[in-house]
Amino acid sequence: MKTLAFRFAFLTIVWLTLLSMNGNAQLWVQSEPTETAVDYVFETIKVPGVEFLELTSTNDLGHFAGNARGLDSEKMVGFTLIDGVYAAYNVPNSRTFGIYGLNNAGLAVGFYQDADEVSHGVIIQHGELEEFDFPGAAETEIFGVSESGLLIGDIFDSDGVIHGFVGNELFDVPGAMTTYADDMNADGILVGSYVDADGVYHGYARQADGSYITFNFPGMLSNLEYLFVNAINDAGIIVFRAKALNSPERTYIRHPNGTMNELKFPGSVTTVGRDIDKDGRVVGYYDAQDGRRYGFIANPFTGETAEAYSNVFLVSLAQGLNMLSVPLNPTTPMTARSLAQMVGATIVVDLDEENQRFIGWTPDAPDDGFSIEGGKGYIVNLLQPREVSFVGAAWKNQPPIVAAPSAETISGVWAFVISGHLESELNHDGYVVTVQNLDTGVTTTGDVRNGYFAAATANISRRNIAQVGDMLRITVTDTTGAIASEKFDFTVTPDALINAVLPVRLDGVGTPERTLLLQNYPNPFNPETWIPYHLSETAPVTVSIYDANGGEIRTLSLGFQSAGFYQNRSRAAYWDGRDDLGERAASGVYYYRLSTPSLHQMKRMVIAK
Repeated sequence: MKTLAFRFAFLTIVWLTLLSMNGNAQLWVQSEPTETAVDYVFETIKVPGVEFLELTSTNDLGHFAGNARGLDSEKMVGFTLIDGVYAAYNVPNSRTFGIYGLNNAGLAVGFYQDADEVSHGVIIQHGELEEFDFPGAAETEIFGVSESGLLIGDIFDSDGVIHGFVGNELFDVPGAMTTYADDMNADGILVGSYVDADGVYHGYARQADGSYITFNFPGMLSNLEYLFVNAINDAGIIVFRAKALNSPERTYIRHPNGTMNELKFPGSVTTVGRDIDKDGRVVGYYDAQDGRRYGFIANPFTGETAEAYSNVFLVSLAQGLNMLSVPLNPTTPMTARSLAQMVGATIVVDLDEENQRFIGWTPDAPDDGFSIEGGKGYIVNLLQPREVSFVGAAWKNQPPIVAAPSAETISGVWAFVISGHLESELNHDGYVVTVQNLDTGVTTTGDVRNGYFAAATANISRRNIAQVGDMLRITVTDTTGAIASEKFDFTVTPDALINAVLPVRLDGVGTPERTLLLQNYPNPFNPETWIPYHLSETAPVTVSIYDANGGEIRTLSLGFQSAGFYQNRSRAAYWDGRDDLGERAASGVYYYRLSTPSLHQMKRMVIAK
């Protein structure tokens, strides 16, 4: 999640037209324009694998809902984002499906269009989808839900006329040819828009007693293409969007005292606000310069902090590997995950200067990765070129950046990550995965955390470090440095080079595939040696030493041993070169045998003096 900040200064505009339709017209009257300042801190909402995301609704618990389209699909689906957990919903065989309302009880609502382009309402509760068609309606579109569970939206009658509804009640704004209903606050004030007999759009607020107040957008009635009022919170703050002919769609915030301002995400082409919570946080989506659509949260802010965070840098990132410095400090600390989400990276690589090693991170990591700092360079890999807007304040106590950092790239793969998961029920935190490129000799390591690792390597001189067909050998060691796996061999594929990462899975870590006696080391030796072995199951283990004539000279009873890799000196069987009487064995050829209830294996060794 990337945080942005922007400050809006605006003039109060008298834009409310009162219609005493049922006697009460007491809402939101401001007679004199005054200068007002409103601050907002923006957060971009992105989901891995989603290139087109619309945030359409929120509740007072900080949960969200909306619509998204993945990388490999042209169809929009609905989603909820509850406590950071993304859940996508789709109606089979539908043309489109979207979620537009979410209350504090977690009830999500929206509608889908079937194969005949007929709209049907949808209610989502506890992950289950239920279709809702308003009784007698030809089509139903749900745009909101009250805290008591009342559905709010529009219906098409048999003649194609659009009416608003709330609960089981249909209604029309007096004099309207078309009525849209969108949202209701805790006081029962319902908001929406309508089209009059001349085809002109107006906003309205329907009070709990059934009376209406309508409002217009100043100076836009003659060229207004549409106006939709999308949300109202308990404080009476309204979010609406409007579009004039030959102009992009714009979003406006209207306060109870009559003040109004445009809400625009810094650097965006179009900003659309869709909902607002009790604290005045607005959610919606914006179209970026690169043509992608992202969700946002706009937090109302006061003081000088927002002005400090209004700086903007535009960075051009090329397809492939880029060296990137983050030029501005966001209000929310950035991590490898939020940087990857912001730029669409398949990897993020950092240089651990203290230990002089590279640290890798990939989007399938179980955590957010390392912190992103000012004045440091990070390696990112992109599948497509992008224009990225960084918004924030100048970094403090960091080398100054006087211009947007260049994003350099060349042909070839000069940075590469091998990442994956250890498939085991055991806890492998603290284990180390070592990767050796058998073709180039380059070796890199990655620490295991929550069963995940990312071993990264790079050549800052931009020399290739991996190519298609390279053989990578992987071994795993435990927290003591002891071998904890078989050797795994993987081949670098064309897709791995494109993504700059080879994803792998390591099975059976901690448990050998079979019991096996290995060659002693050193060999020849004098006076001591270590005898390594693998044990595929828990068993009593004995190692016997024989001279060249087959006479047993020493027995090493190791007792019950758990399944594992007994290879390094702290775990392998140790022979000090003496017989059972404590006498040193003479130079020559000897044999050693590993014995378990299910296996006996023998190998040769040499004492040289």
